[in-house]
Amino acid sequence: MRLALLLPFACCLNLLSAQSTDLTVYDPDDILVAGDAQTKVLLFGTFHMDYPNLDAHVTGTEDQVDVTDAKRAAEMRELLDYLARFEPTKIVVERWPESNENDKYRAYRAGEKKLGKSEIEQIGYRLAKRFQHDSLILADAGTLVRSFLNDPELACLQPKLDSIYADWDFRSEDKISQRYGKMYAHDDELLQHNTLLDFMKYENSPKRILRGHGAYLHGDFELGNTRGQDALAMHWYARNLRIFRNIQRTSTSPEDRILVIFGAGHLGILRQQFESSPQFELIEFGDL
Repeated sequence: MRLALLLPFACCLNLLSAQSTDLTVYDPDDILVAGDAQTKVLLFGTFHMDYPNLDAHVTGTEDQVDVTDAKRAAEMRELLDYLARFEPTKIVVERWPESNENDKYRAYRAGEKKLGKSEIEQIGYRLAKRFQHDSLILADAGTLVRSFLNDPELACLQPKLDSIYADWDFRSEDKISQRYGKMYAHDDELLQHNTLLDFMKYENSPKRILRGHGAYLHGDFELGNTRGQDALAMHWYARNLRIFRNIQRTSTSPEDRILVIFGAGHLGILRQQFESSPQFELIEFGDL
């Protein structure tokens, strides 16, 4: 009996001794992942191909590309073939869970709907059909501040929220914000002179994602003492953390391969979450 009680303790000692104490070779995933299969995730950040112009940067009509004209349609097929190398088992798109997007997708799959120009239809629908998916994962989310404002029980917070968000509009004239404006204009020019695939490799490169997120850390972020930071946390950070949680809920098996199609601006926060979580293995777009 005494030997039986000691056996689990001995096993624990063997496990601990098997893990390296040498900091030059120690990997925290030896414990956090422990050899388990991780769900593979491919983040694909894109411009909004139907140009709804709801973001702070608005692309002028003369700089917009038509992804359905003959030249760009051929490039779209190349991009789709490239993304298909990932072989997704689930495709996540930037739509509200309560929207009718899957009804539209099923109508397209049945031959009852023509494709629109949005990335959700041009890429999400077409890849989902190629891999015979019954539906798309709709993972967009609202902001925390909007939740507060829509809750009648929290009406008392509105004056405080109004004071936090006064003159907060993602439009600023500080030097760094102006440079971001020039970068966005240059991105529009790059898209004019490069194929969709080449442009997307640039748009999804780690440094472009990292610097792209930097735009949120200047301008309105610097309002007041903590006002700008609080506004960003309740708006942009809360929304993207909710999006991450929506995607996390869809991962039901380590064998899942999840393709996430969202506006490129979301990737700064989403990438950090997927890189940080031992549940996921982030696949680089440029490595396909």
